[in-house]
Amino acid sequence: MRVIVVGYGVMGKKVCKAVNEDESMTLAAVVSPVFDETPEVPYYTNINDVKEEADAVIDFSHPANLESIMTYVRAHKIPVVLATTGFSEEQLQAIHDLAHEVPVFQSYNTSYGVAMLNKMVKEFTQDFYNHNFDVEITEAHHHRKIDAPSGTAVMLYNTAASSIDGAHPVYDRQSKHVAREHNEIGIQSIRAGTIYGEHTVLYGGDDELIEIKHTALSRDIFAKGAVSALKALSQKEVGFYNLETLYN
Repeated sequence: MRVIVVGYGVMGKKVCKAVNEDESMTLAAVVSPVFDETPEVPYYTNINDVKEEADAVIDFSHPANLESIMTYVRAHKIPVVLATTGFSEEQLQAIHDLAHEVPVFQSYNTSYGVAMLNKMVKEFTQDFYNHNFDVEITEAHHHRKIDAPSGTAVMLYNTAASSIDGAHPVYDRQSKHVAREHNEIGIQSIRAGTIYGEHTVLYGGDDELIEIKHTALSRDIFAKGAVSALKALSQKEVGFYNLETLYN
């Protein structure tokens, strides 16, 4: 499979490395508005200038590149993995519209382990909740991460909430002076040090706790996850896929 990688920052370079290390893939070209070093493959500032043949696109860049990427994959009818963060609501709608024409995977977290964590949350939450277990979500990231909670924590909340009638998130208990409601889901954020990413879903019952936890030990898992996602996506029909639906 010939792959174009959009983005040549820290993550883009890791994705290029992951593509090169996969025997079923070749790196066709790299696209980025700027290059701090010269890639060993053809490189461009706009994906629509790429002359090499390609079978798929992986995007780890910036929301500003979305329109040009959509134009390219529409014209060539090839699948696209969108791992960029920060899309607006309008852009997310455009991505869903694109999925009527080509296979699209979009996620703010490409880790296969996180996909399995989300799958376990979907499978277990209702049973735990029905047996009077409370649900709490904690996420931790490096001190430079600005947004909170993380997109992955929001995804885990949405998955858990889908199994709980009337579920609602609680972010700040300091301002609350009432007992916890059973159908609320607490979401707590930690920003410290150089944590790549840690997500925990806690089920608390009478005299017992169960935690399901995923810890990212390096950013490499997101690059490898993007490659795994593309492999799975290449076997799918036209449509929109995320971590919950891609591996089912």
